[in-house]
Amino acid sequence: MSKILSFLLLWLVIIPLAHGQQRTLKGSLVDLATNAPLGGATVRLESTNVGTSTDDQGKFTLNVPQGAVKLLVTLVGYEDARRTLTAQENDISIKMTSKSSSLETVVVTALGIQRKAKSLTYSTQVVKGDELTKVKDVNPMNNLTGKVSGVQINRSSSGMGGSVNIVLRGFKSNRNNQPLYVIDGLPITNTNGSGNDGAFGGATDRGDILSTLNADDIASINVLKGASASALYGSQGANGAIMITTKKGAEGNLKIDLSSGFTADKAFYLPKLQYRYGQTTPSSEESWGEKGSFADPVKDFYNTGTTFINSLALSGGTNRIQNYFSYANTSNKGILPTNTFKQHSATFRNSMNFFDDKLFFDGSLMYSRQNIHNRPSSGLYFSPIAGLYLFPRGQDFDKYKNFEYFSESRNFYLQDWWNINADAKLTGTHHQQNPYWVLNRIPTDQKRDNIIGQAQFRYVLTDWLSVSARGTLNKRWDHWERRIYAGTQGVLSGLPIDGKLGDNGRYNTDRSESTALYGDLLLTGNKQWAEQLDLNFTAGTSINDLRSNGTVLDLARLAVANKFLMSNIYRDAPMQSATETISRRQIQSLFASANLGYREKVYLDLTARNDWASTLANTPKEHKGYFYWSAGVSTVLNELFKLPSFITYSKLRLSFAQVGNDVAAYSTIPVNTLNTGILTPNVSGPYRGIPLKPEISKSVELGYEGRFWKDRINLDIALYKTNTRDQYFEYQGPVGVVNTTVFLNAGNVENKGIEAALGVTAIKKEHFNWNTGFNFTANRNKILKLAPNLGNTYPMGGNFNVLRLGGSFGDFWAPMFKRDQNGTIIVDDNGRPQIAPAGYIGNNTPKAIVGWTNNVTYKDFGLSFTIDGRFGGKVISITDGYLNSFGVSEESAAARDRGGVDIAAVKMDGTPWQGLLPAQAYYSAVGNRDGIIEGQLYNATNIRMREIALSYKLPIKWQGIKQASISLTGRNLFFFRNDAPYDPELNTTTGVGGQGYDSFALPTTRSYGLNLKVSF
Repeated sequence: MSKILSFLLLWLVIIPLAHGQQRTLKGSLVDLATNAPLGGATVRLESTNVGTSTDDQGKFTLNVPQGAVKLLVTLVGYEDARRTLTAQENDISIKMTSKSSSLETVVVTALGIQRKAKSLTYSTQVVKGDELTKVKDVNPMNNLTGKVSGVQINRSSSGMGGSVNIVLRGFKSNRNNQPLYVIDGLPITNTNGSGNDGAFGGATDRGDILSTLNADDIASINVLKGASASALYGSQGANGAIMITTKKGAEGNLKIDLSSGFTADKAFYLPKLQYRYGQTTPSSEESWGEKGSFADPVKDFYNTGTTFINSLALSGGTNRIQNYFSYANTSNKGILPTNTFKQHSATFRNSMNFFDDKLFFDGSLMYSRQNIHNRPSSGLYFSPIAGLYLFPRGQDFDKYKNFEYFSESRNFYLQDWWNINADAKLTGTHHQQNPYWVLNRIPTDQKRDNIIGQAQFRYVLTDWLSVSARGTLNKRWDHWERRIYAGTQGVLSGLPIDGKLGDNGRYNTDRSESTALYGDLLLTGNKQWAEQLDLNFTAGTSINDLRSNGTVLDLARLAVANKFLMSNIYRDAPMQSATETISRRQIQSLFASANLGYREKVYLDLTARNDWASTLANTPKEHKGYFYWSAGVSTVLNELFKLPSFITYSKLRLSFAQVGNDVAAYSTIPVNTLNTGILTPNVSGPYRGIPLKPEISKSVELGYEGRFWKDRINLDIALYKTNTRDQYFEYQGPVGVVNTTVFLNAGNVENKGIEAALGVTAIKKEHFNWNTGFNFTANRNKILKLAPNLGNTYPMGGNFNVLRLGGSFGDFWAPMFKRDQNGTIIVDDNGRPQIAPAGYIGNNTPKAIVGWTNNVTYKDFGLSFTIDGRFGGKVISITDGYLNSFGVSEESAAARDRGGVDIAAVKMDGTPWQGLLPAQAYYSAVGNRDGIIEGQLYNATNIRMREIALSYKLPIKWQGIKQASISLTGRNLFFFRNDAPYDPELNTTTGVGGQGYDSFALPTTRSYGLNLKVSF
């Protein structure tokens, strides 16, 4: 508490207080063209340090001297406004002219450089911070869905705070396709959340750094979609960049913002299950038995989840020093019993200027801590959902809510399930366990601490030249553990030793930490000659250093049962696995960019960069590095030609770019491995000694921007094509090659597409406004070249994703129906479909992504909503396959009601099958992980109500309160259409090879909430 008081006292010292006789001035700021309120503007007495900021509704209150005064109002993106007030004016309204009206809009680009929007030769799209907090999500990146064109976002099915997979303009690489994340111009290192590969699962999504960010700290996000936009970041920006600009202190009196939100989450879009056909036999796992009426255990299993997100922010300062401090906490109880997520985060940012505005400093420190208990996991092994859904109909589920019994033979509690009881010699199968045993006796816990510290110094050399030194530290600590109690089924349990040691449980623990250091030195200039030529340039050098280490232990033999301690190792066979990893990689760079404008009509943009990557050591690129560049031109057509009066602004742009990417760490100098005291000599290396080289992407983009009818309609459209060559591959070497695992560069992947963003001010009245926007994305991906060494297909993880020549990223290669020459499926004499070798069955990438956003205001009321849809693409549901094959799905029951499955078929001798196929014969062949996966393929088209918020500005007149509002929110409320049996946006893993795959994952949730915001 003493520290808090000291902090507040310091704040009071740096914020000036007005003295003498004063009067209170109240006012509001609005946009001249739209009448929309303008928050975040600085209002101060001209030639003084006395000032304040406008709230979210554009309101402000300022103590001013008696008599006439002069005000100066400033806001990024708007022309400065000056107003002289008489002694009688105490309540005023000021209308500000947007620089967009004068074509002067400023946006944040690569390296945090601010540029005029009309000078850009590539596509960007900005989302303001308030769009991220209307309907809050723990991971603010989820709130970009439907609001930005060219972006595909898939979420992990691991519940609250799970990681996201973001792809800009299609998949390009078989390793990492996520963009670079940049905070206030400096890059951070995001973690790969990963998750489960395959039907069995086991790996838990660890979340990502993005979920640790406080959405209330974000002022805006600018998405740099193409290579031209992010070329200055080099190989880090090969997949585009997401520029996050955070809030900072503003000149004026202390401002306090409070935000509190609550949401209730319900399991939504559950599988359709049947409860009218019973268990096949008393010992069978399946439910192909006689008709009856059986209880539904699913309806009462899921909880109503609750999420509280609270945030406090303080900001203020003088014209020399500005501070911003925030604290936020998130507390969530998931829909899965026992699952909890807790997070605390704090941010402090300080901005100062010295020596008559010659030296500027901007520094920030962000800290967050997460504690997650029982983060949901997919797959048969560690998901409680398998046992819940597959539970044989007719058995008493309530009997097993008490999930354990006391074993007299072991003298402790063991698992109790309808087919698992050690004392009764019931061993069960790998398909299911007691869901409550999984939740309570195979728990996981994860702790994550993350620090992002940044410092930037800028010194003004002349009125057009400055030099900057910047650096960032991103430090992360992770601790994850899983405790598997004795009595857990099968391969998951502890390992016994005959006559010496029973199953005493198993302990998995994983500790890791990483340190990312980035620093750069920039020389920046902005020179104008005779109002004819404008030159903006940047030259600099940077270094990026990433170090990580970790320890993974698997204690499968414990000396004392269910004591999960490192000291409880069974000495004679201490560990199943013990691995320690240490990694370091570094990139050093030189770069330069220049933007030359002629009379603000034509702009030429050039960038060049050379990287030296440590991962390319021992190759010809080690010393000379790899070079790439970009070039673009934009033309403001309405400045060159006289266009019709309804065209406010018209710009055409064209850009070319080449960016590079390095290879995996230690692949050019492979190392030996040491695991559990066993040294494994290196058996990997470049294929036939051919040196590895960087991956190179070349792209071209043609775009058009237009504003019509005094900015009532805004259009941005882009056509692009990208070819990515020499991707890095690892595969098992052919017989006769020295190395069993070989690395090589191969491939040519082409992405081409169209993206468009349309904004319309549909209604613009004094008290009523309606703004609507559409975002459209269509990308086509094709693999033009693939090394013959890789064979016909190259697997991408364990979820049937493959690369194949002539195919596309996202192709599924899996077992198919065996068919005759006419394409009719072949069945045996019992009506069981026959399986054919694996082949192409579909692709998980949507053909088009569309988002529709709306913001409506009427006086003090506001309504906003987003509807988005994905059209085309396929998904695989292993879950649905199992439900069908076990006879517990509604689909299998409906087929029984009809007398069979209505599919044309022929027998193995070629004669047509007469009548319907027997339901059990059909589904038992198609379903489960070893079945005909083609029969578990579904169309992924879906359209949903993404989010909605209804807000009201509270008419509170209490002294000190500048503004207060309350809003009702909803997220993921319903599908207008969904062709898949689950939410196809969810994935068991965020890895590049695991998209479009479901295996007993947590269902999606529907959320209802209440938000309260108060500003003092």
